[in-house]
Amino acid sequence: MNSFFQSALQRKPLDLVRKQAHLSDATQHGDSSDHDIPNTREAPLRHMSLFDLVLFGVGCTVGSGVFVLAGVVAHSYAGPSSSISYLLAGFVAALTALPYAELSAAFPMDGSTYSYSYITLGEVFAIMSSLCQTLEYGGSAAAVARSWGEKFVDWVREGHEDGNDIPQWLNSFLDPGYGINPMGGIIAVVCTLVLLCGIQESKMATNVVSSTKILLILFMIVGGFVLASGVVPENDENNPRPASFLNWNPFVPPEFGPVGIVQGSSILFFAFLGYDCICNLSGEAKNPVKDVPRAVLLTLLVDGLVYMMAALSLTAMLPYKQISTISGFPRAFGANGWIWAEKLSGFGEIVTLP
Repeated sequence: MNSFFQSALQRKPLDLVRKQAHLSDATQHGDSSDHDIPNTREAPLRHMSLFDLVLFGVGCTVGSGVFVLAGVVAHSYAGPSSSISYLLAGFVAALTALPYAELSAAFPMDGSTYSYSYITLGEVFAIMSSLCQTLEYGGSAAAVARSWGEKFVDWVREGHEDGNDIPQWLNSFLDPGYGINPMGGIIAVVCTLVLLCGIQESKMATNVVSSTKILLILFMIVGGFVLASGVVPENDENNPRPASFLNWNPFVPPEFGPVGIVQGSSILFFAFLGYDCICNLSGEAKNPVKDVPRAVLLTLLVDGLVYMMAALSLTAMLPYKQISTISGFPRAFGANGWIWAEKLSGFGEIVTLP
């Protein structure tokens, strides 16, 4: 029994950690002297720059926080003050991101919380933390996949609210009932297959999708502010656009109040999950000691700015009570007569959300 507890609480030696952390550099430069180190493994070549890490972090975080949660929180919890909810959620996320940044600089190796716990607390705590992190990734991935599935169904049914123009077999497949979301399962399988193609291929796919996603979100934010400013002439004087900065008044709806802001922030914390995935790539980072902590902090900074601006833009386009909880931005563009923007943003969300 004593030997079991000793083994469970055994910590990984720091000397071994440092040797494994630098083994990639030796491999990359053709130095095989470190390959004779006992109990080590050959690490992959370091090929991810700070730009790659930030794009990976943004790709893992930004998505449903804008495409889905912005509409949910604005409509049901905080109204225009959902931007404050994002700020509070980002502050709480920073409380955990800063320790991640510190530990990733101190222990520049892959494994994230598993490695950090193994080095500082012991193997049993490393296993527990890795199981918790796996549960976090699984839960968040399932939520994003389900959100994507709902958006896909909404996109297919767009313009066919009564469902008459959609084949019955397709309608039954997309929405079989009982809370089943087949498209969510399909997109999860597709993303898994992309990851199985290899780190280089998945990195390329992540960079392309993340860059496109940021461009799409910037388009939606700018488009919302342009509509609210009134610089674009009305297409129909008898049917004025609902977009206006007056939609921010009251900024904190009385039916929600400060409690709604806090409740909204508890939901929006989900929008920041995923930055810790960067720490799992320390073994592939070119300069993990500097780049991984910077990537974690830059990811949070980019996320916070994007989320707050998106919330302000969305609530300026429509009164918060009219915002869709499934397709907030596409429906807001459609309500303002920008059908082309509705189509573009709807299709863009389908492509970039996973």
